[in-house]
Amino acid sequence: MTAAQLLGGYDDYINGDAPAVAHVDLQVPIREVNGWRVTADIHRPVGDGPFPVLVYLHGGAWIMGAPATHRRLAAELAQNGLLVVVVDYRRAPKHRFPGGVEDTIDAVGWVREHIADFGGDPATVLIGGDSAGANLAAAAIASGVKVQAALLFYGIYDVHRALPTIAALVGEGENQLYLTSEDYRSITDDPRLHPERYPDTFPPTLVLTGDGDPAADESYSLAARLGHAGIDHQLVVLADSPHGILQLPGAPGHGQGLAAIHDFLQRRGLTRAAPTEDTTGGSP
Repeated sequence: MTAAQLLGGYDDYINGDAPAVAHVDLQVPIREVNGWRVTADIHRPVGDGPFPVLVYLHGGAWIMGAPATHRRLAAELAQNGLLVVVVDYRRAPKHRFPGGVEDTIDAVGWVREHIADFGGDPATVLIGGDSAGANLAAAAIASGVKVQAALLFYGIYDVHRALPTIAALVGEGENQLYLTSEDYRSITDDPRLHPERYPDTFPPTLVLTGDGDPAADESYSLAARLGHAGIDHQLVVLADSPHGILQLPGAPGHGQGLAAIHDFLQRRGLTRAAPTEDTTGGSP
């Protein structure tokens, strides 16, 4: 089997059999900066808008991934009646910190100005992401971005504390691609790298992780900080679930995670659709 066939099979697994959405606008331009075209794929749910908008940041250790790797997950999130905007932000090593954070903040601003043209409600904007994308979403919040809610999946919320975890997830060398050794030494307190230290900036927040995730302590710590600050939040820990569980369709905990997302949104009046996937397996 060739490398292309292997990659094609992986793509079929993580993106295959996605639930239906009404329409997807691909590579919608947001801005161009330092030779990178920041774009977004916009997944419109079935039904009549205007829809609440989820600005979503894909995972990939700040160095890989793309909206194309998260097509199925975006469609699953859209089943909640959300217009899902998956941002193709700048990635390392060509574009180091804070490029991805800046693109996230700009994407939220772009949504507020332009999303009505795509059927979204600019007055109801959420932000979310998985892994490195959850870090970017939380960093934008801690930097002052105002949103109605946050959906944060198995993220990193204090980069310095999480250095051993990041190395375990992506390797010793790769953890230097987003931040240099000098960055680690010189940046000791920055909301863009340590968003959990600024819990008062957070909106109602879903913090989701798996009990088999090497980065689970990051989610536990963020949830504890939010609780101490009196912020409306929910911590969901999925049983028998690794890092990246929401991109593992059919794995224990995947459907349970989608159901937990729906429940969180529904309780806060941010959805009107029912989850479409069987939600057996895993535990909150």
